[in-house]
Amino acid sequence: MTLTIIAWPKEKNKKNNPFQHLLYEAIEKRELLLVKEFNPFIVLTTKGQKVLHIHWPDVFLATAKGWKFWTKIAYLRVLFWIARILKTPIIWTAHNLKRPGQRNSDILDSVFWPWFSKRIDGIIYMTASSKRNGEELFPNWRDIPNVIIPHGHYGPIIDTHHLKPHTNSDDKPKLLFFGSITKYKNANKLLSAFLNLPEGNAILNIKGKMSSMSPDTLLLQKLEKLPCNRKSEVNFDNRFLSDEELIQSIQESEIIIFPYSDVLNSGAAIFALSVGRPILASDTPLFRELQQQVGSEWVQLINNELDAPQLSLAIKHAKTLKKSKASPDLSKFEWDLIAEQTIAFYQHVLAEKT
Repeated sequence: MTLTIIAWPKEKNKKNNPFQHLLYEAIEKRELLLVKEFNPFIVLTTKGQKVLHIHWPDVFLATAKGWKFWTKIAYLRVLFWIARILKTPIIWTAHNLKRPGQRNSDILDSVFWPWFSKRIDGIIYMTASSKRNGEELFPNWRDIPNVIIPHGHYGPIIDTHHLKPHTNSDDKPKLLFFGSITKYKNANKLLSAFLNLPEGNAILNIKGKMSSMSPDTLLLQKLEKLPCNRKSEVNFDNRFLSDEELIQSIQESEIIIFPYSDVLNSGAAIFALSVGRPILASDTPLFRELQQQVGSEWVQLINNELDAPQLSLAIKHAKTLKKSKASPDLSKFEWDLIAEQTIAFYQHVLAEKT
């Protein structure tokens, strides 16, 4: 019997985040498995074995204001009720729990999360630390079927661009911070540490769109007050980069910096490693776990607050690694393996429901 996965989303967000495209492409390689893009009609009309796999229901609600929020939460409740009547398991991938600075966060905390936490039939965590955090927030999740399946690597996306390996004509090493710029990602702390390096030692590139809901205002202030003699060493590109631009920027860099406050998952870190560049990241459960999976030569951890000496050591290490032409072992993040684990979990949840 064919198992149908109704994915919310499957392909619609491919341009901004290829995660779902890569996951479901790998799943559909298997026999007797079909993945459909979510809409309510599909939920009602799909016959046989099926699961509803959702990813960011909180973001669906956070984009709405005023009465539109209440319309959307009513829509979700009706959808979940229909799934319950049709005995369609609802499986959620916990990309994030409660996002720092998220719009409608107070209403989400009081209205959405308590209700949602009791309506899902299975949870896919990406890290052990996200599982611990989730079960601390919602103890009943310990009794819901769950599994830890890591975020896959971005090799398939990188390979489609066929970019030539970049050779840096400038002898100054390049440091890169990329992705949506929010308070919790601490780009301002990276800039402060960089400015304490001796002048002329390196280039810092900060590339990504400033968040409108949780902007890093300290970063903007520090950029405005850059000393004249350092302005040529700091570049701020306030926009979303295409995949090709992002890959090129990572290739041009010696090391990628992630001075985040505690975070559950980081597709950006996996992307950097997929391009073959080491990262320097905060000493949090997520990055400690990633270091264990990939190795300390590829994932270096920040000791307490990021400072110039740590940056200097990280640059030196990254330059040596780059010369060796080594690449990280990402075999644990292969999409075929992730697809097998995800399918096994679908089948487990279905068995629990029957």
